[in-house]
Amino acid sequence: MADPIDFVPESCVEGVRRGREVLLELLERARAAALVDLVPLADEIRLRMRQGEREAGGHLGSCSLDIVAAIDAVYDDAFPVRDPAEVAGLLDVPWASASRRVLLRTAVGSHLLLDEVTRQALGSRDLRLLRIVLHTPFGHQPRHLVARILDELHAVGALDAAAVARAFTSDRYVWRDIAGLACADVVRDHVDAMVWRLIGIPPAGPTPGLAAFPDAPAPRGLRFVRAALDWTGDPEDAGYLGASELTCAEQRELVSLLRERPDADRERVWQWRVRAGDDVAMLPLFDAGVRAVGPDVARRLLKRQPHELVSAVLGDNRGAVLKRVKNNALQGIAAFGMLPLAPEETVLDRYLALREVAKRGAALGPNRRLSHAAAVDIALDHLAQVTGAADASRLEWDCEARIAAEAPTSADVGGYRVELRFDGAEPLLAVSRAGKALRSVPAVVRADASYKELREDQERLREQARRMRTGLVERLVATAATLTPDELGRLRSLPAGAAMLPGLIWRDQAGTVGLLDEVDTSGPVTAVHPFDLLSAGELARWQEEIVRRRVRQPVRQVFRELYVLTPAERESVDVSQRFAGQTVTGRVAARLLSGRGWSTGHEYGEHQATRSAGDGLTAALSADLHGYWGMGEVLIGGLRFLRDRRPIPLTEVPPVAFSEVMRDLDLAVSVAGTTGERWGSASQAESRARVLAALITDLGLTRVTVDGTAAVVRGSRATYRVHLTSGSIHVEPAGYLCVVPAGFGATAHHRLFLPFADEDRMTSVILSKVLLLSEDDRITDPSILQQLTALT
Repeated sequence: MADPIDFVPESCVEGVRRGREVLLELLERARAAALVDLVPLADEIRLRMRQGEREAGGHLGSCSLDIVAAIDAVYDDAFPVRDPAEVAGLLDVPWASASRRVLLRTAVGSHLLLDEVTRQALGSRDLRLLRIVLHTPFGHQPRHLVARILDELHAVGALDAAAVARAFTSDRYVWRDIAGLACADVVRDHVDAMVWRLIGIPPAGPTPGLAAFPDAPAPRGLRFVRAALDWTGDPEDAGYLGASELTCAEQRELVSLLRERPDADRERVWQWRVRAGDDVAMLPLFDAGVRAVGPDVARRLLKRQPHELVSAVLGDNRGAVLKRVKNNALQGIAAFGMLPLAPEETVLDRYLALREVAKRGAALGPNRRLSHAAAVDIALDHLAQVTGAADASRLEWDCEARIAAEAPTSADVGGYRVELRFDGAEPLLAVSRAGKALRSVPAVVRADASYKELREDQERLREQARRMRTGLVERLVATAATLTPDELGRLRSLPAGAAMLPGLIWRDQAGTVGLLDEVDTSGPVTAVHPFDLLSAGELARWQEEIVRRRVRQPVRQVFRELYVLTPAERESVDVSQRFAGQTVTGRVAARLLSGRGWSTGHEYGEHQATRSAGDGLTAALSADLHGYWGMGEVLIGGLRFLRDRRPIPLTEVPPVAFSEVMRDLDLAVSVAGTTGERWGSASQAESRARVLAALITDLGLTRVTVDGTAAVVRGSRATYRVHLTSGSIHVEPAGYLCVVPAGFGATAHHRLFLPFADEDRMTSVILSKVLLLSEDDRITDPSILQQLTALT
C-alpha cells in the first residue's frame, strides 16, 4: 500500500514530517498521562494539529490517520462509553474519537449533531447538556446557538468565565450574536478578564497580536490604557488597548496621569481617545500638545484632520465656538475654555460667562444636565491652565474672591444712601435717607445706574453663596473633606465663606473636635461627618450643643440623616434591597439624582443609575425602566457598590460613602414616590426625632416625648401622636386630626428654631405641629377646635 506522504507536494513534505513527529510525541504523552491530565492535553493536541495543518499545507491530517486512530484508542480506553443511547454522556469527553462520532449519529438520528442537540437542550432548558454542548470537542455549531446558550446560562445565574472562554476560543467573533442579549454585560466582564490575561503585565514571552483578542467591544477600564502606554509589541495592539472604554472618573485620572508623561505619550493617548470617541476628556492636555508641535505645524495638521478643540487652542474658530456655546453644544462649551482671552477680556469675564452657561443646564434633561455640567467643568479646568492657575478649584475661588472684593458696597443717589450689607451669607440692599432706613426703594433710586449695578452685584454674591452652600460646603460634609490653611483662608475671605464655615464642626490635626474658632486652624482641618460623631458617642451631645448655642449650620451636619448597614444587608453580602420595590416618577427621580452626581444612562448595562462613591467605588442602582427614566414610572431595584466594575461586599464600603448614597436614594423615593402615602423613611424620621429631642431639652418641653417614629404630645385637651415622616396627627385613643390650613408651615412657629439652613419644609411643618399641640389650650382656629371637640 502506498504511503500517503507520497502524494504530498514536495514543498509540504517537510511540514508533514515535522507535524507527525510532534503528534507522535503527544501520543506518547497521552499514553503515559493520568486521567486528569488528559483533558488539557486534548486541547493541546488539537492546537498543535491546527498549527501543523498550516505548516503542511493542509496535508497533515490525511497523512496522520494512524496517529489519530491511536489517540482515539487512548481516549476511548480512558473515557469508556457508559450508555450508547445517552447523548450527554457521549458528548461529555475531552476528545472526539471516531467511534463516538458513529454512536452520536445513531443516538441523535441526524447528521446535524450539535445543532440538533443544542435545540433540544434549549427547548428543555437542560443546563447540564447546554454546558456539555458548549465544551464538547465534537465539531462547531452556529454562532447564534452559542449566543443563545450563554444567554440561557446567564438567565439562571450559571454563566461563568469558563463558558465564555470556551465560546470565544471556538469562535472569536461570537460577540456579533451576543450584542443586545441580556447576558451581554456579564459576557463583557469575562471578556475583559480574558484580554487582561492574554496581555499579561508584564507580558511573559511574545506579546499576542490582535488576532488573539476576542472580537468584542473595546475592553473597559483604565488598566488597559496603562498597559498600552508601556506596550512593547505591535503598535496596533497598543491602539486596541488604548481605546478602551473609560468611566468619567477614569478619564479624569488618565488626564492626571498624563501630566507626568512625555509629550509623545500624550499624543499617542489623544489618538487612541479619538478612536474611542471621548477625546473631549483630554482637553486639558491639548494646549500642551499644540505648544509641543508649534502653531504652524498644528494648523497644517488641522487641514488634513480638522478638530474643533485643537482649533480653539489656536483661537482660529472663536466665532464658531461662541455660536455653539449659545446652543449648549457640549464640545463647544468645552472648547470655550480653550480659547485664548480676547484683548479686552479678563479671566473674571470668562469665568462669569462660563457660570452663566452652567446656569442654563438646569433647564436640560437629567443626563444632558450631567454632561452639560461636565463640559463646563472641563472648560474651567482648561481656563485654569490658560491663565496659569494651579487648578480649576483655585481658579474658581480666586474669581469668587474677586467678585466679592470688586463689588461696590455703597452708592449715593440724590439724597439717598444705598448700601450692600450681609446678614450672614445673604447680601441685602439697604436704602436710607438722612440716616433713616426706608422700607421701600424710591423710584428715583431704582432708575439710577449705580443702584442697578449694586443689584447685579447683590445677585452675583447671592449666587456665590448658593454655590458655596450646595456645592462646596455640602461636599465638605458629605465626604468628610479636609482643607489646608491656605484653602481655608481663601474661603473665609469670601462673605459666604466667612458666614458658613464657622457653623460647621471640624477636627484639627491634633484630633480636637469643635466649631471653627475652637480648633487649631494653623494646620489642616477636616469637616466632621456625623457618622464619626456617632461612632465616638458624641453625636447627641453635639446636637444639644448646636441647639443650645443657636448655631444655624449652613447644611445638615450634626442632624444629617444617617444610614447604617442593616442585618438583612449584611446577610445579602453585596446588594441592598432597602428601596427595592418602590415605584417613582422617573422624570422627577432622575432630576433629583442627577443633581447629586448620578448618571441615569446605561454605562454599566445591568445598572440604570450610577455615581462615583469615592475611593474608586461606583454606586450602581438597578431599576426596571420603560425605555429610559423620563418615559414613566420606574421600579427601584437593588443597590450595589462596584470596584473595577465588580460588586464588593457591603461591609467593605466605607460607612460615610454608604450613608451618603443611601441618603440620595431616600430623597428620590421620598419626593418622587408614586404611592398615595409619603414614603416612610426610618432615617428621615430618626433625624427629625433627634432635632426634636434637642429642642425638647433646650425649650423645656416637658409635655413632649419621642416614641419611635412619632412625637407624643400630652396637651391640655388630648394626647397626640405626630408621625415624624408624614406629619399626620392621631388623637389618642383613636382619631385623626387634620391640621393643614393654607400656608401652614410657611411661617415658623414663634418658638421654632431649626439648627440648619434647609429647604426641607416637612421638618418645619412637623415641628411646628408639635409646638402648636403642646400649647393646645391656646388654639383658636375654629376648624381645629371643632375636630378636637368631636374627638375628645
